Amino acid sequence: MLHKNKSVSIRHIQLLMALLMLVISVLLLITTYRTKLGYSQMREFTGEYIQWERDAGKLQMGSDYLTEQVRCFVETGKRKYLDNYFEEAEVTRRRDRALDSIRNIVDDHTAYDALEAAMNESVALMDREYYAMRLAVAAHGYDVADFPETIQKVELSEKDALLPRAKQDIQARKMVFDDVYHQKKESISAHVNKCLETLANEVDANQSAATKALDDMLFKERTLILIAIIVTLLTMMLTTLLVVSPLLRAVVYIRADQPIPIKGSNEFQFLAKTYNLMYEANQEKTERLTYDATHDQLTGIHNRSGYVFFLKNTDWTTSALLLFDVDKFKQINDGNGHELGDKALIKVAATIRNSFRNQDHVCRIGGDEFAVIMVHTDPSHAELVMSKAACINEILGRGEDGLPPISLSCGVAFGDDSQDTEAIFKRADTALYAVKGAGGHGCRVG
Repeated sequence: MLHKNKSVSIRHIQLLMALLMLVISVLLLITTYRTKLGYSQMREFTGEYIQWERDAGKLQMGSDYLTEQVRCFVETGKRKYLDNYFEEAEVTRRRDRALDSIRNIVDDHTAYDALEAAMNESVALMDREYYAMRLAVAAHGYDVADFPETIQKVELSEKDALLPRAKQDIQARKMVFDDVYHQKKESISAHVNKCLETLANEVDANQSAATKALDDMLFKERTLILIAIIVTLLTMMLTTLLVVSPLLRAVVYIRADQPIPIKGSNEFQFLAKTYNLMYEANQEKTERLTYDATHDQLTGIHNRSGYVFFLKNTDWTTSALLLFDVDKFKQINDGNGHELGDKALIKVAATIRNSFRNQDHVCRIGGDEFAVIMVHTDPSHAELVMSKAACINEILGRGEDGLPPISLSCGVAFGDDSQDTEAIFKRADTALYAVKGAGGHGCRVG
């Protein structure tokens, strides 16, 4: 009996391909779902760290805001700054709320302890600030009964109580601008940074584990996609619709440096989303590079590019330009070495920056030349500006941190309705060189 040769049925081939594609599709769905879970977990880690960093920053901002208000009060004697201080300390309470927020979500006791230590130091520093404000109240001849109970309870030492008002004013300023105060502020910042460093290490470890899991899922996806491509090559339609066309479109967008449209199969959409996330991350890096382009690498303050930007975008009807020049810097630099010269410039920049408000723009515009654009000020604040310059020279003249005594010459020009920045600069520059010609170590308004 003859047996007919058996052949593979097309229907059977189609059924086999359908079953194979079904298995591949199920596996891809599972892998994609797991990848989505891993991605969500990574986003959760990142989101938690962003929240931690934001809360830690709020604590730092709250502390810095209190410092700014107490300094403004002791410098100007204006009641609004003292009211702002107590509004922050007793009502807004950014420090306390930030600490409570982190306490609710953080697992690492070391990180929380560091932030709690920063909070404790900030609270302890308030006693010094209360005393400085109490001195300022006495120096300006205010009735202490008109001030908050906290200020009323502060008792001045017998020595300070007997000081003339002018010396009480100097003592009040010294308490919030001297090295002791700066060291306490730096200690608070160090604790905040320690908290962030601990949290960053924890997040980095979690993200590393999540990244490894995502890499495994992506490897499985690539393997399944490769199998699917081999199978679908037998059918032109599937190849065109699910693989070739989406890839060709993606290449065009990649070459054009544009995000990939989220189209095609689920797997390709995932790849497109991953690429788009990388694309967005690269854009953020570009923005950070822009930041670097406007800041001085040595001192960390704005460079000349930043200065030019602020010069063009400042309302000069309510602003002032201060030009600083280090006296005899060449002698410091040549006589002690460029390394010490750089340290001197860093010290000068930090001292100038700490002597002005956050909204003022401090820039390094040359080798030993600095500029400050003070906003919301006018010629009635000339005495305040002069006192700031004197305070800066007093701090730099101590010759601390292994540096020789340093002095600055300063020229000041208040803006006007003309908005003529060249004229404003020329007045400040002329005043500066008048001080230099008189031997330096001073300030003059042009």
